[in-house]
Amino acid sequence: MIANERHEEYMKRQLKSTLPTDAKERKAIPVYTGFIKYFPDAIVEISKISLKGGIQHGQTPETLHWDRSKSGDELDAMMRHLIDEDWAQVAWRALANLQKQIERSRGA
Repeated sequence: MIANERHEEYMKRQLKSTLPTDAKERKAIPVYTGFIKYFPDAIVEISKISLKGGIQHGQTPETLHWDRSKSGDELDAMMRHLIDEDWAQVAWRALANLQKQIERSRGA
């Protein structure tokens, strides 16, 4: 199985464990209206960062995935980007750190 397929399988498992199964609970999570509609431009910029980083590490747009073996110092990297005022990179690193923290708290 290639890395992108492994990542796709991983993400499917993550999404299943992230969203509640109860319909009322699911509807109480406004992913579109509370996130996508709030930050469309920021999401586009962070997506560009993901693609640029993936290509830098030998991926293509078709094989893009988060290669965590090349992304382990989120907080130090975030602070370096903060000093440079590279806000899209700061946001990417903050989201990466948040994702990992959530996974750790779940025992993933």
